[in-house]
Order: sequence, then C-alpha cells, then structure tokens
Amino acid sequence: MARWSADDKRVISEAKETLSGELKGKLSARCTHVKGHGGVKKSLRLLTRVIPGFRYAARFAVARYYESIDHAFLLSQLKSMQVSQHSQDIVQQYLALPDRRNSGKGMIAGGSLSPLLGAVMLTPLDKIMEKETRTGHAWYIRYMDDFVVLAKTRHQFRKAIKQVHAVMRELKLTLHQKQKCFIGKTETGFGFLGYQVCPDQRLHPSAESIKRLTIRYRRLYEQGVTLERLRQYVVRWCCWLWGGLQGRVSREGGMERYWCDLNATSPLRISQSNTDLRPLAFNWGATAVPG
Repeated sequence: MARWSADDKRVISEAKETLSGELKGKLSARCTHVKGHGGVKKSLRLLTRVIPGFRYAARFAVARYYESIDHAFLLSQLKSMQVSQHSQDIVQQYLALPDRRNSGKGMIAGGSLSPLLGAVMLTPLDKIMEKETRTGHAWYIRYMDDFVVLAKTRHQFRKAIKQVHAVMRELKLTLHQKQKCFIGKTETGFGFLGYQVCPDQRLHPSAESIKRLTIRYRRLYEQGVTLERLRQYVVRWCCWLWGGLQGRVSREGGMERYWCDLNATSPLRISQSNTDLRPLAFNWGATAVPG
C-alpha cells in the first residue's frame, strides 16, 4: 500500500491545483465529475431533458477502472494536452509509487489527483462521442468511468456502440458486461448515477441505491444508534435524492414511504406511532449524501 510522506502530500496538493489550471478548457464539458462541470445532478438534469427525443440507450461503466489505467497512455495524453513537464513528472511519480510490481498499470482510487487523471484517460472517448453528438443523431454524458450514449435510430446506435468498443480496445480497458450495463430501448428504463431513468417519467432511486440505503440503515441499527439517528439518516438520504433536480424526482409517498419500507424489511420493529418523520428536528436544506 502506498505511503505518502507529509512532503509528498504537499507536493501532490500543489500539483493538483497546477494541473487543474493547465487542463482548464481542455477537458470535455460532458465529463461532469470534473470540478465546475456540474457533477451528478447536472448529468441527470441534462439526461432527463434530452432522453424523450431518443429511442435507444446504452449505459456502460469500465470494469476495475483505476486498476486498469495504463501509465504510458495516460502520460502521453497529458503530453498531447500540453501539460508542463514538471506536472508530467509528478504524475509519473504519483502513478509509480503504488505500482510495486512495475506493471505499468493502476492508480490509487482515493488519491487527490485520481479524479482529474480519470477524466484525462477517457478524453479520446469524449472527443469521438462529442463529434457524434454534434450531428444531432446521438447524445453522450460521462461521470468518471460511468457513461450513457443515446441514439435515434438502430443504425446510429450500433455505430456509436462500435465506436465505444474501439476506444476501449485502444485504451486497454474493459467494460462491465452485466453489472452497470444496459443496451436497449429508452422506454425500458435504466439505472444511472443512483437513479432509474425513463423517458417522460420522473426519476426514481435505482435498485442499487435502495440496496445501499438498506445496508447502511441496517449497519446503523446493528451499531445501536438511537431511533432519532436512524430517522435522521433517512431524511438526509431523501434530501440527497430530491436535491438539485428541480422536481424531476418522484416524491410519491414522501420520506415516510422509505422509512416504513426500511422498517418492514429490517430486524427493527417500530410501532406505528414512531414512524412519523415530521417531529424530527433537522436541517431540511441539507443535500449531502449521508456517510
């Protein structure tokens, strides 16, 4: 496991600021996890706005993304984007320290430079999909290694998917085949960034989001937290679910729906009188995902 010294952390922190400045305007606006590009909620706002105009959708994610990043290709990308030699040298050291087997692959998932470098790595995909988007026949959005491609006709759809696979081969990356993968008609609906997306319908939490909510809720219960803390967690989760999407998410059943569903499927048994969320004192403006 990589161990950064205090000096290393300072250098990397400074490098992050420098590299962000050097890459400003060079990373695709459709790569939304980059600071200033809008994040998860902007991705979903854009997607829900355009999806009624498209018949086909593909949602992909790269398998073991950070583990699979090729150092030589990433460094060549930085060079082609005219990043300074000093920044390139720091990135090279950043990649090399955890690579104790000298495989020339892999990157620390939690490192401060990793989100930025993760954006750089898939720039070839961004460029090709942006070109297709400009034709009006296709559409594309990406959050880190998780992305969606839309198309209007079967021919355009097959062409776009073929291009995606060609880029993946070039980058020596592999897509998930079952998990985080959907290829079909938009009317079927698919999961993306924690939400279930379907044309002309409000967003709902995806099955994976509900699963994570349930697991975290049960862990809190097993840790012996108070009833108020459990309710607070559900409220915060709902604030995250609805926040930043300007009424695009279904509120059917309100918070009580999730609270009651969780208690019905968990070991916890709470009397009906204790299922009311309204008396809970909480900052309703919070939108952060609960830890």
